Amino acid sequence: MKLVWFHLKYITFLILVLISLYCNSLSFLTQIHIAFRHGERSPTNTFPNDPYINYSWPGGWGQLTNRGKLQMYELGKLMRLEYSNFIPRTYWPKDVNVTSSYSERCLMSAELFSAGLFPPEGSQIWNNDLLWQPLPIYYAPRDQDTTIAMKAACTKYDKIFKEIRVSPAIMEIENKYNDLKKYLTHHTGMLVKDIEDIESLSNTLEIEKSQNFTLPSWVNKSMMATMKELGARNLALYSETEYMKRMKGGIFLKNVIDSMEKTINGVVTPTLYLYAAHDLTLVHILRTLNLIDILKPEFGAVLIFELYSDGEIKINYRNAWNAVPVTQVTANCPTPCSLNDFKKSLERVLPVDFNQECSLD
Repeated sequence: MKLVWFHLKYITFLILVLISLYCNSLSFLTQIHIAFRHGERSPTNTFPNDPYINYSWPGGWGQLTNRGKLQMYELGKLMRLEYSNFIPRTYWPKDVNVTSSYSERCLMSAELFSAGLFPPEGSQIWNNDLLWQPLPIYYAPRDQDTTIAMKAACTKYDKIFKEIRVSPAIMEIENKYNDLKKYLTHHTGMLVKDIEDIESLSNTLEIEKSQNFTLPSWVNKSMMATMKELGARNLALYSETEYMKRMKGGIFLKNVIDSMEKTINGVVTPTLYLYAAHDLTLVHILRTLNLIDILKPEFGAVLIFELYSDGEIKINYRNAWNAVPVTQVTANCPTPCSLNDFKKSLERVLPVDFNQECSLD
């Protein structure tokens, strides 16, 4: 009898252990941060010999195109589909925080994304002819934004950036493409002096091409590819050093980590954070994470941070709104990557005091 009793106790113990292990393995999403580039836009500038210099872009320069508007709406619907088991059907302000760059195209993208993500249902339908509901969009003025547009003044950063622009490594690239710059200067009628000018010109030509405009005969496929590569290299200049990453992507990541820590510690916080941003925003973040070195995010590119109930962090990125997502974590974080390990892996690029660290003193 004692032996049977012992076996029963032992079996019961094993069952309890297995149940505990099983329950611990049932990790679930507790918070998501979604940062996305705005939808397709019209050019922000042109060049003297542009055959479309007098074209009247609908909405004006630098504004969302109709296709860009649809991209953002569809991206919101896609996120609704992919996270249908996490994002509630009913919108509650306490659960969602939407932040945007000051830019009109980003603010509009935030609205369109939100429309696709939270179509009104039931009691939230206020107009049967318009299945849309307003969400508050928060943003900081351009010169105060440290998180999304990242244009807040930083004296030390500006000094380092100017030095990087004329550093031997960058001048080697500039000199390598002197012939291309001369070629572009001759045909465009504008002075193309560096890879920043090449990036700007590349953006304009890419957009005109996407609108099925016939490009000038001096433009060819190979040259366009080279210009796009140089444009991506130019974007990388803004986070070239560890300090520069710290003062750009590091601030965004610190905010993400802070909100996740609050959630883990039981503080009531939104479960969904949305950020309507720029290509450079995503470049800053991805380079600070050491995930991708040189890249040019397409319109609607999206970066997602997922926090699970067991403290694990997952990151996935798609380089266009309809691209296949790639799941990744930081290069220095083990898999699975806990929030604590994630924070430790980024310790050197997480700022403490923006104003103090921007000072030259």
